[in-house]
Order: sequence, then C-alpha cells, then structure tokens
Amino acid sequence: MSSSQNGLLQWTLPAQLYRDGENYERERQAIFAANWCLFTWSARLEKPGDYVSGVLAGYPIFVMRGDDGALRGFHNVCRHRGATLLAKESGDCSKLLVCPYHSWSYRRDGRLAKATDFGGDVGFDEKEWGLIEIDISEWRGLVFGRIRRGGEDLKSWLGPIDEMARDYPLETQTYFTSKNREADVDWKTYGENYLECYHCRTMHPGLCAAMDIERYTIDVHREHGFFHLYAPKRDGGLTRGLYFYRFPYLMLNLYDWGSSIATVEPLGAGRIRHINWYFFQDVSPQRAEENQRSAEWSAQIITEDLDIITGVQRNLNSGIYERGPLSPKYEHAVKGFQDMVRDAMSGGGGGLKLAAE
Repeated sequence: MSSSQNGLLQWTLPAQLYRDGENYERERQAIFAANWCLFTWSARLEKPGDYVSGVLAGYPIFVMRGDDGALRGFHNVCRHRGATLLAKESGDCSKLLVCPYHSWSYRRDGRLAKATDFGGDVGFDEKEWGLIEIDISEWRGLVFGRIRRGGEDLKSWLGPIDEMARDYPLETQTYFTSKNREADVDWKTYGENYLECYHCRTMHPGLCAAMDIERYTIDVHREHGFFHLYAPKRDGGLTRGLYFYRFPYLMLNLYDWGSSIATVEPLGAGRIRHINWYFFQDVSPQRAEENQRSAEWSAQIITEDLDIITGVQRNLNSGIYERGPLSPKYEHAVKGFQDMVRDAMSGGGGGLKLAAE
C-alpha cells in the first residue's frame, strides 16, 4: 500500500477538524451513531433483568436481558420528563423498571407498564410511550450497539473479520481486567496513531524488542471499513494472533490464550475515553501473575501512545500547525483512515472534501 496517489504527495486532514465542536457533532451523527459500537461483554448480562448502562456515541443508554432471553438496548431516559432511569453502571432489574422521578414504570422489553396517577382524559395512550430502542447485537461474547436503527447487521458490518477470526476462541475466554483512561485526544488523532508504526522505534522500545518493525505491515480494506495489522516476531515467524482495527474505533487483538479488546468513547472534539478489556483462556489463581504482566505490557504501549499524542492534540488545538505530509512508506493506513472519514461524512459517496479542506 502507498499513500501516494497518481504520484502526488498526500496530506493529513486539516487541524481544524480535530478541534471543532460543530464538526464533532456532524461526526457524531454521520459516523458514531450510524456504526455498530462496542459496548460491553455478554457475561455481564447472563440472566433476565441483568443490565449494563453507559454512553454510546454520546447518548446515555442501557442494555438489558429480557424475560425471553433476548438483549435489548434503550436510551437511558424516561419518556415523561427525561429523567435518567438507571444510575448504576450495572445491576439486576426487577420485573419493572421504575423511574426515580415520577414513578413511571417500564417492562424489561421497554413497554410502558404504568404512568402512575397520570389522570385526565387527554387522549394519552400508554402503548405509544415505551422506551426509545436502539439496535443491539452479540458477536463472540461481545455486545455491540447502534444508535441509528436499521442498516446492515453486525456480522455484515464486521465483514471478513468474522470469518478470519473464526478459529480464535474469544467466546470461551474469561474477563480478567480493564484499563480505562480519559485523554485530551481526538478520536481521529488516536486512530491515526494506531494505524502506523512510523513512530514505533522512537516511542515503543518494548514493542520493538519483540517485533520486527521492518516487516510490520497494515492492509487497508476500505470497502469493508477495516485494517488488518501484521506483527512479525523477531525470530522471523508471525505471532499466533490476529490484529484488526474496524472503523471508526474498534480494536481486536486475538490470540489462542487471550484477547485484548479495545475501543474509544469520544467525549467531544479533542477528548476521548480509552477502554481496554483483557480476556484470558485460563484465569486460575496460578495464572494471575502472568496474565497481569501481559495486560500491563499492553497497557504500557497505550500509555506511551497517549503521552505523545496528547501533545499532538495540544498543537492541533493551538492554530499553528495546520496539516502535514504523509509518508508513502509508513502512513498509507493513515490515508486509508482519513478516506473512511471522508466517505462516512459524505454518506459513503467518497471523494468528499471536508469543509476545512
């Protein structure tokens, strides 16, 4: 892959797009709300009434296991006056979900059960006032949500990743630990850094000690919206693992013995929450120390990235740096990522010149 096109030097996106609040709101609708986004893992939602609440694409939501065993997702907002229904991150809901404000109650499938003492003959139809639903789907023990309902199903959205990951036992692995942190970094700044190893020699000595940087490659699959990363070991072989980045911000590092599953939650222009879960095939006490070392080694690489790109974001915000050239040798995947941004912001038509370009 090359970042040159018809022999022309390729450029980064304009800095304004990484700091502008109005552009962020457009991204929120055109990209975040329109795509499947990783939300939680299935083991947290084993029995009817189990729920997990959080934020997806900037919207407070929750996912609950229904009495029929199906997972459903809803905006975490009462239809009466907008109160938050579930304040805890996770828990077990009784047969009825009761709003803490005016005691409206909802069934586990989102239907309004009762508008307490609503009164009056004003044509109020309880059947029309259930919770606002979002799309929810499970894949290999992971739970994904999509704010804008309709469109391709999750397996189609994952595309070739689904088949390529078939032999990796993700659904039989057990959650071990998390490493979550907030950073003053735009989601695009993070994604672009993830998709090049031009910086690896400088920033990641531990990674370079284990990996042959000269043979590190990234395949761009623009038509399916994902990147396949290859990480050759120093001994000349390939690691027994799969590495994917699915646009806009899903990261899957899959092994026989465990997995690192990561995403970012955009918090606004120039700010994210980085979320990383670690799963292992063996989580027995005898393996705890080794599993912890593995998770910490991975988390250290993210720390090194965030340390440098926080400074990058500060300069993107300052108004001095506007844009720079992309290396044809090392930054073709950055160009691919930026093309996906353009495609999504233009409704998939491609060739969009963004407002700041």
